[in-house]
Amino acid sequence: MVVAEAMPGRQEVFAAGSFTSKRIERIVQIAAGVGSLIVGTQAFIAALGSTDAGVWHIPFMIAIFTSLLAFLASCFTGRALRVTAITFVTLYTLVVVAWPWVTDHASNPGYAQPWIWYVTNIATIAAVLVMSMPWQITFTIGLPVLFFGARMFQVGFANDHWASNAFDLSFGLCLGAILLILVRTMRASGREVDEARGTALAEYTQAAAAEAAESERISMAALMHDSVMAALISATRATTERERALTVVMAQEALTGLADAESDERIALGRPISARVIAADLTNAARDFGVVIDIAPPTDEEVPGHVARALTLAATQAIANAIQHADGQGLAVAVSATRDSCRVRVSDTGGGINFAAIPADRLGIRASIYARMAAVGGTTEITSGPGSTVIDMRWQR
Repeated sequence: MVVAEAMPGRQEVFAAGSFTSKRIERIVQIAAGVGSLIVGTQAFIAALGSTDAGVWHIPFMIAIFTSLLAFLASCFTGRALRVTAITFVTLYTLVVVAWPWVTDHASNPGYAQPWIWYVTNIATIAAVLVMSMPWQITFTIGLPVLFFGARMFQVGFANDHWASNAFDLSFGLCLGAILLILVRTMRASGREVDEARGTALAEYTQAAAAEAAESERISMAALMHDSVMAALISATRATTERERALTVVMAQEALTGLADAESDERIALGRPISARVIAADLTNAARDFGVVIDIAPPTDEEVPGHVARALTLAATQAIANAIQHADGQGLAVAVSATRDSCRVRVSDTGGGINFAAIPADRLGIRASIYARMAAVGGTTEITSGPGSTVIDMRWQR
């Protein structure tokens, strides 16, 4: 029976499968890298023929274009993007602040956009990619305004340059706002898709869990019916103290199973169980029957929970039969497992089983061994003769 608490909820599914947001984020980063590469190339060509910054021209170019190359590499690879983006925005801001103090506009009184103008919106998109919403808005508005202030300070706020610089300011603000809106819209779309997907998967998971639980309840009801009938028939035919004691154990197991069938927390049959756990359970079951057996520890391979449960119950019934009908003579149990199979072998050296003499209403072997193994796709092979009985239960993936 599947445990409801073991199934993933909507938040877990969303966290594990938010690949739409991740893909959109990568698309945004690559698109920003392509656009920045194109505009950055234009800025680099313009910078090669510029002399505005005088002796500071080369240091400014090295600072801006080295950090820009690092930012572009991060956009295309998706690594260290936050570090390179913040570094680039910081260096660009410092260069713009220093620009009017180191340039000589008097030698070139005509209006011409300096090469750092082309980098303004690259710095904007860098801030949008890695910073929180308040900082995104701050740099989207602040960088064009900072450039406008630096240019106007450079020309002494002359009336002739107000219109041209105001045009650059409005262009920078509009383009920056468009970039900010596009990035945030794409990110929001990705989150909504992942949220819808997470909700759908969670609902599907809950429905599958409910269906599995109901199917397990039906199977368990059939098995418990057989177990109860076997316990009742054994009680009517018990004549010795050992038979009565075994009947009590069978009845306790049947009652426990009935109680467990009503509990969703009985066992997480969807979870794998180690073959060593099966061996330990069989050792304990034999001890409950009053017999001590030594089972060699199998390899620590795991099998599906429902298969482990079926093997354990079927082998427990085989042990009970060996004790009841063969007085536990030569009782031996072996458990082995591989990556794709599990095997439990119960043997004794009693008088053997006469299948022809077993009444049709005896369900110990038919229901508790054959039926249980068949229900999980396993097989049961019983070899019996005078002085030897071997019940071989196998499951293959």
